[in-house]
Amino acid sequence: MKFRIAALLGALLLASPLQAERLKFDHRLSPQLKAVFDGGDPGMIDFNDKNPRYVTDLIAIQGKSAKDWTEALLIVARTPDKKVRTVAAWVAELQGEGQRRCASTFRTLAEDAASVTFERRSTGCAAGYPPVALYRVVAGKQSLFLLGFLHKGQPSEQVQQQWQAVLASATID
Repeated sequence: MKFRIAALLGALLLASPLQAERLKFDHRLSPQLKAVFDGGDPGMIDFNDKNPRYVTDLIAIQGKSAKDWTEALLIVARTPDKKVRTVAAWVAELQGEGQRRCASTFRTLAEDAASVTFERRSTGCAAGYPPVALYRVVAGKQSLFLLGFLHKGQPSEQVQQQWQAVLASATID
């Protein structure tokens, strides 16, 4: 079981759309996320590589499974296209989607030449759409990556700090 989870995570980390770049982050900065990886339950991870230009991985941190979660980590590797070529364009797309789903506010937490980290807080959302999220969008030379922590309730300040630390640890190899 542990081998399968490690293989799935490894596949995602290596599976940028062109397989030229890898996104790395320190999952140990969140004890709950580390516990999921150490636990070896494949039901906690939903890996989707049906579209090699938009590979996703949802990891349940709290909850019964990747289909029934309260807190989750979303990882996306995407090939830039005509619609989304840059970090700023992807951030705009994510914020537009958030506004379409429900009333949302956004706050930029960190920004540099290759990445943006921001928070989304939403109200009046349909069931299943997490009202709290922290995202980091990172540009590589040939790919774009997203790390997103999603919460269907109100995470504690400690949990939010752990999320921010994990997001800040993300680098591209």
